[in-house]
Amino acid sequence: MSQLPESAIAFSPPPEYKVWWARTEACSGRPRRPTGIAWYVVPEVSGFMTSQGQVVAIWSRGTDGARIVIAGAYLASELVVRHEMLHALLDRPDHPPAYFVDRCHLTRDSWASEGG
Repeated sequence: MSQLPESAIAFSPPPEYKVWWARTEACSGRPRRPTGIAWYVVPEVSGFMTSQGQVVAIWSRGTDGARIVIAGAYLASELVVRHEMLHALLDRPDHPPAYFVDRCHLTRDSWASEGG
């Protein structure tokens, strides 16, 4: 699992995340309960460093479960949050275009083309 940013703090997902999870399940065709995901925010930033470079959010899985870390500036971004949710639903860190572009439109370009 990727290292947790030093200033990250745990949080409980707000109610709209349940709606976003359901939308992401529907577009992906991968129903799965959102249990077992630890949610973290890096407050007051628009990005943070990871082993993959600067990001606004990241999903990772380790021996102790999965987690999603989001930069504070993006907590209310449906695109960013659902993008990480799709990683969780697929249980993989890469970006298969069939899911991220074609089915769910959860990349910056595909989101914009869908009017997201």
